[in-house]
Amino acid sequence: MKALENLQHRIDQRVEQVTDYLDGLSVRERVMVVFTAAFVIVAAAGSALFYMHKAAEYQQKRLNDLKDTMVWMQSNAVTMKPAGDTVLSAADKVQRAAQQQGLSVASQQSGDQIQIAAMHENYAVLANFLTQMAQMGLSIEKMELNSEAGQIKLTAVVH
Repeated sequence: MKALENLQHRIDQRVEQVTDYLDGLSVRERVMVVFTAAFVIVAAAGSALFYMHKAAEYQQKRLNDLKDTMVWMQSNAVTMKPAGDTVLSAADKVQRAAQQQGLSVASQQSGDQIQIAAMHENYAVLANFLTQMAQMGLSIEKMELNSEAGQIKLTAVVH
């Protein structure tokens, strides 16, 4: 409370000083000082708003550019391959495709075939997973999709 009272007292002193100054001026000078002060305040507020608006426009443009980049990356991610894809084993290719889709995949290798089991709630994610495996050179011999408790279970055999 003491700090608030001190602040109020200082503000009252400043207002009294300005009032005394304006009382010492002629009517014409008083009008010019008041209008000039109002103009400066309006110009400062307008300038601040203008620069904030420009900054917001710049950030919106940057956001739109990043969104466009993300859409491009998502649509072209299937065709982009790392240079070392040919040296990966089939199990590594399965794990890489699963990782790119954010899937947890259980796989078991027997000979040159790999049995895969994955679950997700969206068919599109599982379809992208299968597409990526096919683009990495894996052949899907057998595939089965089952719905279990709101999740879609994919079981497949690839080589």
